[in-house]
Amino acid sequence: MKSVYDNIKVLASLVPAVRTADANGSTVDALGYNSGQAVIVAGDIDLTTGDETYALKVQHSSDDSTWADVSGATTTVTADNQVKVIRLDGIGTSINRYLRVVLDVGGTTPSIPCSAVINLGRGFAGPAN
Repeated sequence: MKSVYDNIKVLASLVPAVRTADANGSTVDALGYNSGQAVIVAGDIDLTTGDETYALKVQHSSDDSTWADVSGATTTVTADNQVKVIRLDGIGTSINRYLRVVLDVGGTTPSIPCSAVINLGRGFAGPAN
């Protein structure tokens, strides 16, 4: 019998922390997987002055040094305790092997407790774990 555990590999890109500035997540190597998703979990965000913004995106690289945004792989956190999911179809074809989640904050007093993991699926071989 197959289970989720056998078919999905979970890797951290942004470890849980309170962030007040832009941040690049750690690199995730997606070699051997065809699809995935970035899962962003936010806590109580600062919206004190009303001009704070919290945008997250997935970037990809073929060499783990030169990064570009994955087309359409962006989301914005606008309220406390949100969970956002970004789909990543075409890893190895339209999306390069190395992935990371990037946080862009703006405004007067931005503060966001958050984390981001990348779940990889449809692996060439199994089990994933």
